[in-house]
Amino acid sequence: MSKGKPNDKAYGHGKNDFSDIFHKFRQEGHFQKVGKVLGKGSFGEVREVVFKNKIMAGKIVLQENKGEKTGEYFAHELKGRNIIKIQKIFLKEIDNKNYYLIIMEKAILRDLGKLSDFYHNHKLLKLIYFPFDEKAGNNLMRFYTLQIINAMENLNRNHMVHFDLKPENLLISLNLIIKLSDFSLLRKINDNESIKIPGGTNGYLTMEYYDKKKISAENAYKQDVFSLGATLFFMKYGKLMLKYKKGEDNETNILIILEKLQFQISKILSDEFADKDFINLLVQLIAYKPEERPSFWQIYRNKWLHKDSKELESTFYIFENDEEKLVLELQKNDFLIEKKKITKKKPSKYKFKKIKQK
Repeated sequence: MSKGKPNDKAYGHGKNDFSDIFHKFRQEGHFQKVGKVLGKGSFGEVREVVFKNKIMAGKIVLQENKGEKTGEYFAHELKGRNIIKIQKIFLKEIDNKNYYLIIMEKAILRDLGKLSDFYHNHKLLKLIYFPFDEKAGNNLMRFYTLQIINAMENLNRNHMVHFDLKPENLLISLNLIIKLSDFSLLRKINDNESIKIPGGTNGYLTMEYYDKKKISAENAYKQDVFSLGATLFFMKYGKLMLKYKKGEDNETNILIILEKLQFQISKILSDEFADKDFINLLVQLIAYKPEERPSFWQIYRNKWLHKDSKELESTFYIFENDEEKLVLELQKNDFLIEKKKITKKKPSKYKFKKIKQK
């Protein structure tokens, strides 16, 4: 669940208010049990719930403006392996305020942004963590990126923009399948419509957000393109691409983003060890001007995305529901090797071989 959005508002909830809201929905029979907190924001909370005898995730969102639909309402129609499936949406008035309850599938693990905290807890987490390691081969990173692209294609096909694409909203399961989540800011876009950017997360926001002007439908889609670039930067280098404190006015923020982007682009271009096709894609995605960023279909056809990834991709899809067979198959196909015990500390069991570029 997203945190720290620039346009978040404090709604004056006490510590247990969302818990009370969950229980009021439960008392009306919308789900059977409520469990631990999975995520929080100033606008809502996600908890584990039992819905129709299945463990799911339940999200409470305050409806700020009466009659306004939450982004999950539009995301409800999305179907695909790389999108969190929303099962049911309820709306209820409690204490003169309207609340949405969104029931959705629960991801097995955490997100790409937090996986490093769980680095040593599971034999596959070393495998999952490797895109953050510069010594890793490019195949696994491409495998993740193709899944993110698949989620973006799903949105694109349904005329939707996420507006908060980032590692924290990319949930990943033990079988390495990525699922896009948190649709709070998602909007459905009409081709001839001009819209105002609803928000996002610092570090992934574009100059257009601070410019506060309405943008065209075409440039609305380019917000997710920029965020994809910032996400890939984080996956590759393990740090935030645009780390800065907000200025007092929007003009200052625009100048900060421009300065930071120019600095990062110069550093990216000087990376002698990175795949040049990857570098070219990354620089295109984070272009300062929206019209200079590639369209979705230009990204989809990108040369780097389709390098040597088919064998690894097919292996994961074939064995996605059997973790033990997946590990054995990766070893057999020479993607995964066992590490020797070289320290007193408990070592990670597996690591990826570095795959030479053809």
